[in-house]
Amino acid sequence: MNKIGRNDLCSCGSGQKFKKCCLAKIDQFESRRREERQAIQTAIDWLQETYPDEAAAALYFDFMDEPDEERQAAIDALSDRFENAVDVNIGEWLLADAQLTVNGQDVAASELILGKGGPLLPARGREWLQELAKRPLALYEVKEVLKEKGLILADMLHPDLPPVEIREKAATRFLRPWDTFGARLLWQDDSFVMSGAVYPMDREAALDCLAEIASELKHENGDATLERYITTCTIIDYWLDSLLETRPLPELVDAETGDKIHLTTDHYRVTDWPKLDSVLAEQDDVTGDRNEGWNRFVELEEGQYRTRAYLMVKGVDSLEVFCNTPGLADEARKWLEGLAGGIVQYKIRELVDPRSEKVRNALQQRPESEIPQEVQRQIVHQYLAKHYATWPEIALPALNGKTPLEAVKDKNLRPAVIELLKSIDQLEAGRTEETGGEPFDVSFLWARLGVERK
Repeated sequence: MNKIGRNDLCSCGSGQKFKKCCLAKIDQFESRRREERQAIQTAIDWLQETYPDEAAAALYFDFMDEPDEERQAAIDALSDRFENAVDVNIGEWLLADAQLTVNGQDVAASELILGKGGPLLPARGREWLQELAKRPLALYEVKEVLKEKGLILADMLHPDLPPVEIREKAATRFLRPWDTFGARLLWQDDSFVMSGAVYPMDREAALDCLAEIASELKHENGDATLERYITTCTIIDYWLDSLLETRPLPELVDAETGDKIHLTTDHYRVTDWPKLDSVLAEQDDVTGDRNEGWNRFVELEEGQYRTRAYLMVKGVDSLEVFCNTPGLADEARKWLEGLAGGIVQYKIRELVDPRSEKVRNALQQRPESEIPQEVQRQIVHQYLAKHYATWPEIALPALNGKTPLEAVKDKNLRPAVIELLKSIDQLEAGRTEETGGEPFDVSFLWARLGVERK
């Protein structure tokens, strides 16, 4: 984007020249940010020069939580990008939360910096550090992204509080609804802003973090200082864990058979489509047609159903039969050949482990291929349609071995179902941003489970 000239029309739409409109406001903002950055660096340098041992001890014991050799080696091996994020968060933590042991007494680093004998700071930089020391680190969920403007955040530890709108432009370019992170919100002028240090973590880690904070605070008496300490330490611990550890994916099982999920696609050759249409139309447990594909199902209670096999036309003479497990695929082959053995010929089977790196890479990376991107996206959408259509019927460890259809009726498990739906929303939004094209709409999952999407 070209830089706006002083005599150009202001981009705010006022019709005035830039120098007569927003230039002064931008200059004032940039001047304040320079003073704030100067104050931050001055304060950190002063702290490390005046209390080097005390600051190092606080960092080692409180922020890093006494890392063993293996953990320290993992920290040292972080990429430049993550190392920089750690440095930023350490710096802000030293200024806002660190307690230093000085002459046998614990003293807040912020009191040493802002009190008598502290470093000389610019006025607006001092105001920023004072505000920083007042505001606690908290765990937030993104409720809405206001592109190029800001975010609407909900405090996950205090869900009774109304969501707050913050002024934040850059983060709107990569954050999505339901994203979770630790952050400190500071009041500036007429709105909240993020302080600078951010502790991103996936939803699973954030929910575990939230549960641990709630468990710790349950035994306390509402002491605000203690609540801040516990919340801050726990968020830092979980964030560091998310940087240093890879969590194994849970094992998935089919709710009907109890077998491990291995997405199975059997390929058939069809010699007479009209006859196959007719045969499948006569089956009471089959819905659909050649255009949309056929769904073989088994009825459950309360008008629900469970898919046993999906049949999809793939080309002039090709049919794919998709099942959650090889066992179900064997049963579907026996059933299909029994109905239409003279007009379908089995060719080959394809097995995919949904937890495999191959699947994750396929969804996360744009493939290098001569196939047009639009065709690639169509193929991915077809795969996702098959996968998500059966997802409500899969028994999940996160739901105590129940399927989403079963768990959503349990008041204790219903919140967990909602969390899984939010995670799917996040996954699809992220995949679309990385691969381009139209997003895969998973609103039908919310509707099928009877959950309001909010």
